[in-house]
Amino acid sequence: MAIAGQPEGTGVCALQQTAGRGRQGRSWSSPPGEGLYLSVILRPRVLNPVVQLIPLAAALAVARTLDDIYGAKPDIKWPNDIIVGGRKACGILVESSTESGRIDFAILGIGINLGQEEFPEDIRSTATSMLKETGLLIAPDDLLSPLLERLAEWYGLLTTDPAGIIEAWERSSSYARDCRVTINTTDETFEGITSGLSPTGALIIELPGGNRREILSGEVRLRKVKSEP
Repeated sequence: MAIAGQPEGTGVCALQQTAGRGRQGRSWSSPPGEGLYLSVILRPRVLNPVVQLIPLAAALAVARTLDDIYGAKPDIKWPNDIIVGGRKACGILVESSTESGRIDFAILGIGINLGQEEFPEDIRSTATSMLKETGLLIAPDDLLSPLLERLAEWYGLLTTDPAGIIEAWERSSSYARDCRVTINTTDETFEGITSGLSPTGALIIELPGGNRREILSGEVRLRKVKSEP
C-alpha cells in the first residue's frame, strides 16, 4: 500500500498475524483476538537523524495510552519495548524505504498483548499482557482510537520539538540513566552505566574507565544487571 502511494496515516489492523515478527527478525506471538496488531504508513518530512526518533515517539504514545486510560504504569526498555509488571507487553518495529538518500516512507508496526493468559514456552518468562497485569479485558477496537490520537501527537513533535521526545523518553524509562546494563552485540558483550540518550536517540553508555559509547538500536540486546545482595 505504501509503494502504491497510499497517504501518510493509512493504517491496517489485523485480528491475527500468522507471521508476526519483531526487531532483528524475531518472532512475535499474535494469536487471534488477543492483541492489537497495527501497521501505519508514515511519510516523515524530516531528515536523519531526526527520523531515527520515530520508534521513541511511538513508544511514548503507547506508554501514555496504556497509563492514562488503564493505569498500567508502563516502563520503556530502550529503544521501544513497553514493559508492564517487569515483562514485555508491547513491541514496536519501524522499517523504512529510502530513495535518493531521503525517506520515501516508513511502516510503523505495533503489537500490544491484550488478552493473553498463556504464552509460548520460549517467551513465557518474559512476556505479559494487559489482562494479566491489570485484570482488564481490553478490546482492540477500544484501544485503537486513543492510541492513534497519541501517535499523531508524538509523531508531530518530530518536526516541532524533537528534543522534547528525547526528554520525555528519558523521564519515562527506568533504563535511561544510572542503570547498569549488559550490552550484547554481534561482536562483543560488555557492561556499563546508562547516561541518557544522544540527540539522535542512541543510548549513551559510560564504560569502566570513564569512556562513553553510543549504542544504536539495531545492533544490541539490552538487559539490566541485578544488584548484588
